[in-house]
Amino acid sequence: MTGKSCMKHVLGGVALCLGFSVTAQTDEEKVGRAAAAQILGAAPLVASDAVQHYVNVLGLALSAHSVANYKWRIGVIKSDAINAFAMPGGYILLSSGLLKLLETEDELAFVLAHELSHVGRRHHYQVVQRQRLADQAAKGLQAVIQDSDTARLAQASGQIYARGLDKTAEFESDRLGVEIMTRAGYDPAAAINVLEKLQHLQGNDPRAELLFATHPSPAERLDMLLQAGIDKLPRSSAKPNPNRHERFQKFIQAI
Repeated sequence: MTGKSCMKHVLGGVALCLGFSVTAQTDEEKVGRAAAAQILGAAPLVASDAVQHYVNVLGLALSAHSVANYKWRIGVIKSDAINAFAMPGGYILLSSGLLKLLETEDELAFVLAHELSHVGRRHHYQVVQRQRLADQAAKGLQAVIQDSDTARLAQASGQIYARGLDKTAEFESDRLGVEIMTRAGYDPAAAINVLEKLQHLQGNDPRAELLFATHPSPAERLDMLLQAGIDKLPRSSAKPNPNRHERFQKFIQAI
């Protein structure tokens, strides 16, 4: 890699160098990398290799139960805001404020699986592509994408996070996320726990203002999961895993 500026972080053992030209990088990855750079410019990664390693290991374990095939780069950002960001090409950023609400690894598994599903279904990338085509039609541009286009794509992607996806995309990611976490051996009821925590915050906590402005209400999401049959999914009959509990507690304390 060559270049003049670099925001370098290690995510799950992978050096993430934002700002450089990467050989054989897909357009989807370019868009995601630019969007990740925007967020990291406002909120840095938590300075703990253990924290970043943990979310990457868990994310990779969950991704093995999805159909998406990406080089995943998952990070925890230092921010009191309660939110998470799934970006095209396999980039996921979780706020420390959101993670501190969680009580179990099962709940974290739902949050991660929801974001993995957004990426796998290309929800944000499809919106960026539609915006790109609309811009090209309006300006009479040729449908040729160049590296110099990255900044404009990052801006378009940022607008998506500001206004949110449509409800259908969020409901789909909830449903697929629950399916992924269940196949990975986590309790699907944890999804209900997470949404109930968010419901309790709605209208009362300014840290979650952007989340509620860009997502359906937690009550709507709960209703859709119940309609999808979340209460009929098999729940693990095994006793709580003490190792899982211990590693999650260490993770939360290190944030």
